[in-house]
Amino acid sequence: MTPLEMIHEVAENWFLGEPPFYALYCMQQLQDNAGMECAVRVGHGRLEYNPLLLSHKNYREVEQLMRIEMIRLLLKHPYQRRPEGCDGEVISLGSDCTIADGYALLREAGALQGPGAYHLPIGQCYEWYCKEIARQRESNDDSGSDPQPHHNHEQEQSRGNNDNPSNTDGQNDESRGERSQRMALSALWEDDTLRQAQINDLIERTSDWGSLSGDIVEMIQASTRARLNRQMVMQGFKSQLLSPLRQLTRMRPNRRTGFIQMGNRRQTQARLLIAIDCSGSIDTETLQLFIGTVNRLLRDVDTSIDLMQFDAEILSIEPMTHTLPQMEVHGRGGTDFQPVIDYFIEHIRHYDAYMILTDGEAQPPHLARRCKPILWVCRNEDDYRQHHAWMEQSGRCCWL
Repeated sequence: MTPLEMIHEVAENWFLGEPPFYALYCMQQLQDNAGMECAVRVGHGRLEYNPLLLSHKNYREVEQLMRIEMIRLLLKHPYQRRPEGCDGEVISLGSDCTIADGYALLREAGALQGPGAYHLPIGQCYEWYCKEIARQRESNDDSGSDPQPHHNHEQEQSRGNNDNPSNTDGQNDESRGERSQRMALSALWEDDTLRQAQINDLIERTSDWGSLSGDIVEMIQASTRARLNRQMVMQGFKSQLLSPLRQLTRMRPNRRTGFIQMGNRRQTQARLLIAIDCSGSIDTETLQLFIGTVNRLLRDVDTSIDLMQFDAEILSIEPMTHTLPQMEVHGRGGTDFQPVIDYFIEHIRHYDAYMILTDGEAQPPHLARRCKPILWVCRNEDDYRQHHAWMEQSGRCCWL
């Protein structure tokens, strides 16, 4: 049986027995790569295999390799931002430790080195394992030794006498070869939020997890609840606010290419309406956080800001000409988003974007007509978890 035939047979068997693996396999582009130094790897939406290396393996070994790569994808290791100071070898080892920690069958079968091989505790996250392995490697490099997993006594005896120079050379060659394979394994890994979202959607729709244990299923499901990057959401909101105001022009050179490409200029100042929830459920400390967010936006973006206060009704709308050290608060009653949304829709031509800072403690508003996207800024993560589903129907959402 050829390597490609074995891969197809693995996928066919997954169709009935391992639904999440099969669904994830179908999302990948299968591609042979005889030049890579590892047998199987994933990344860039591809499942690559080396037919020369797989030709020496049986069906069970091929299935095991593919299973490991599918679990990597479910945990989104190939599409996460690389931990600072960690190279390709370290992140692949950290990924192995995370998978082996949750999937005992692979660890017991010897397919993966678990955290114990590096004297690390179980139950830690992928980023933690990566940083700890990187720290171990740095300390080993400083001492002049080569960083290796810690093997048991029988494994050391099977390797022969370490005092033999030729044996030492063989071990160094083996170490370099393993490092090259590790670097090749993670060569396609890079931050990709779109593919992360696609995998998260698959995880949320999956109810039958096949042979996966409850521990690793919990780990996979927990990976969809990673912390939201507030700075990234705010930066995207600023870009959305400013991009429509740029106009291409031949009267101004492009900063990169000169007059070969058209330059751009900003047509006018952006107009932003920010609504702050001043109901009784918002305490003074939260109001200060809200005001600090508005002040940073006023400093960072060349924009005209109108500041609205509301509770169960719109209390005031005033232009912001400078940063506010504090705000005179009105209202302090209940909360109703509908008057705010109605005002947004009524004045849709007057503003380029909308933002609402709130705890979300009110009935979701009804959008009778289409409104420009709204950035909802929640008070904390708990509020975000409770209300983001309906908030994201009208725009984006983050928390302070």
